[in-house]
Amino acid sequence: MKIKSECRLDREKVMSMLSKITLFGGFQRNNLEDLLDNLSEISIEKGEIIFKEGDSPSDIYIVLEGRAEFFLKGEKFLDIEKGFSMAETAVVGIQKHVFTAIAATDMELLVLSKNKLMELFNENKDIFSLLILNIARELARGVALFGDQKLLYTSMKSKRSEEK
Repeated sequence: MKIKSECRLDREKVMSMLSKITLFGGFQRNNLEDLLDNLSEISIEKGEIIFKEGDSPSDIYIVLEGRAEFFLKGEKFLDIEKGFSMAETAVVGIQKHVFTAIAATDMELLVLSKNKLMELFNENKDIFSLLILNIARELARGVALFGDQKLLYTSMKSKRSEEK
């Protein structure tokens, strides 16, 4: 993974995308601006492992560009793309990753590290509280929809909308 030294993001475009992701539901503009200041941007090459089954979670990822595939015990079960988040429940739940995520294409990701999440806990309770509330909601939706752990790793807003 390559961490970009300078953030080349179009802040308005990214904030518009973030506002449509269920993980950031209820965020006001100032909350999104503050959150964006805590995110880093990384590039992932096609075929690179983003996180691996059995590893300790350290980051929440938001897909800006590209597509990732999820594998459970070596079997592919999910594709995610631009506008999705992943690994948020693993970071909060402090459980080992249950799945492996691999870049199916070159990818651009925003990353909220576990350390930055804890800084938000100490410095910005509004953002931290909204994130935890939204993660809990995604977890509840996943259990209600699937009764298993597959949804627990991704915000499925777009996928659910397409299925309706």
